Amino acid sequence: MKQINFGKVILRVLVLLIVKPFTLPFTIYKNTLINLSNSEEGDSAENTLSQDFPIYVWFMDYYDALIALIYPIGLLGLIIGVSASGEGFGSFLGGLIALYFTPLFIGLLKELFSITLKSLQYLKMINNK
Repeated sequence: MKQINFGKVILRVLVLLIVKPFTLPFTIYKNTLINLSNSEEGDSAENTLSQDFPIYVWFMDYYDALIALIYPIGLLGLIIGVSASGEGFGSFLGGLIALYFTPLFIGLLKELFSITLKSLQYLKMINNK
């Protein structure tokens, strides 16, 4: 029987509940940029499944493009909106926090829709080998 290390358990819980929610949106954003820049590679979903499921692949690429544009367009909109409304720094900071976590929610939607696409992609890759 394995021993339970409560120190490791508490540390892992703290990382999952406190650190991970703050690093995950940037990780999603970075992975999206990597996916978009590597979309021409042979094992990408676009090359593997685009002939069989063109609308589905386009839909997943649409979510990638949406996530990639969130920070630049959101920051520009936030700056214009706060300066036009005359709100203070607190309003800008609140908008910045909301903007930072937006890829997390859009990434969740993308992953829910892409579960079947990934299954099909892996099956097709196995079939081609």
